[in-house]
Amino acid sequence: MKKTRKLILVNLILLGIIFALLESGARVLIYLTRGRSTAGQPERLQYLSYRPFVMFGPDFDVRLDESRQSAGDDAFRVLLVGGSTAAGFGEHILESALTEAYRGCRVDVINAAAGGYNARQELIVASIWGPGLQPDLLLSLDGANDLIHRLRMTEAGTFFLNVGYESLFKRPLLSWLVHILRSSQFVYGVQRLGQRRSVGLIESYVDAIPVFVSAQHSLNVLARGLSATRMMVLQPHMSFKRPLSDAEAGFTNYAYREQVVKALYDLTHTELGALAASDDVLYLDARPIFDGMGETVFSDDVHFVDDRGYEILSRHIARTGDIVPPNHPACSSQ
Repeated sequence: MKKTRKLILVNLILLGIIFALLESGARVLIYLTRGRSTAGQPERLQYLSYRPFVMFGPDFDVRLDESRQSAGDDAFRVLLVGGSTAAGFGEHILESALTEAYRGCRVDVINAAAGGYNARQELIVASIWGPGLQPDLLLSLDGANDLIHRLRMTEAGTFFLNVGYESLFKRPLLSWLVHILRSSQFVYGVQRLGQRRSVGLIESYVDAIPVFVSAQHSLNVLARGLSATRMMVLQPHMSFKRPLSDAEAGFTNYAYREQVVKALYDLTHTELGALAASDDVLYLDARPIFDGMGETVFSDDVHFVDDRGYEILSRHIARTGDIVPPNHPACSSQ
């Protein structure tokens, strides 16, 4: 028995050393090829903080309450929901664009977006906190997460961390192992390599579109109940930009899924256009707004390299239909 215990201990130590070497090698390789990029590690870890209803994200009770208190009562209030691209949208940028387009109007933007969110999670946020915030415009900037994450999930209607949460809730005694595996760049790298080889035909993923469109319809209904203007914005994607800068052309990490994602985007655009007409809401397809720009706008497939992308997007949002009614108290003159 003593020899058996010793053998087990030695094997466990060797296994730990092998794993440490693999993990160190993975991190060195990522550093050499991508600099300080963490391949999504911060997002995978911070979202393990449980939030009722919305599952993960910032403390909306505190953050949105502070936004409500700081916003002026006589301002045109915008509630923005979406994923990480929307979360990076500086409130002052959109405020400036709307103020310029509707001169004499005071605008306050409240950013309620969170990285990784899909449209259903946005709907939950808007439903819980929207009535208290009383927005004049309910604005969504989304689409990428609902479509791209579907390639990583076995069924539509879930979100990309669903497997991890299910493991934590159903097997709490193994939560320490789940956390270690989720923290590992080596394990995550092997998983992503497997996903690159498993992208199927577009028909395998189109079931994500009705789920996304249904959530948008629910947001439209909610906006109507709040007496708010409603605008849907299908977020930009680098694959639709022409020409690409050298930096953008060099980003090929997601080239393996580009054709499927573009086809899903095209189908989604058609559905959103029809929904906008039937629900009588505003809709902006933001994919072509960077056409003709040779400069670098995107840092990856959906995120902007700096605020310039948001500034251009803001101007297009401000020009999409009649957002601010001329008789709104926030507008002294137009």
